[in-house]
Amino acid sequence: MAVTVITTELLVRSTRSADLPFIAGGGTANAIVATSTTDGWEIAPPSGLSFDERLIIILGSDGTGGDVVFKAGDRGPAQRVDLGDATITLAANDGRVVHIETSRFLQNDGKIIAIPTTTGLVLTAVMGAKAP
Repeated sequence: MAVTVITTELLVRSTRSADLPFIAGGGTANAIVATSTTDGWEIAPPSGLSFDERLIIILGSDGTGGDVVFKAGDRGPAQRVDLGDATITLAANDGRVVHIETSRFLQNDGKIIAIPTTTGLVLTAVMGAKAP
């Protein structure tokens, strides 16, 4: 199976986001259901931007639940890579919001990798707007 690419939604201050099916999945570039437990998701920043500390991940599960493992990044962009992977556990029909520490998970190519332990989990990525 191929890696599922997630394109992060850049939020606009005081404006409604795009429709993101957080729990049901079915999005085309975001809010995508896991189809592989080996390749997982590759989370890319919004076009023309790089990740900073504004990245928020929304996780949802179907009736089975499971874990999502955020893979430790590469030395260089990920200064806190020594902290290793982080695992977020979801119960059946559960939802969680995770504020991602990019200094721990950022890969050399500027993306973040998340691997589900089961299919049926949904990952949505949003990045907050910068203050004016």
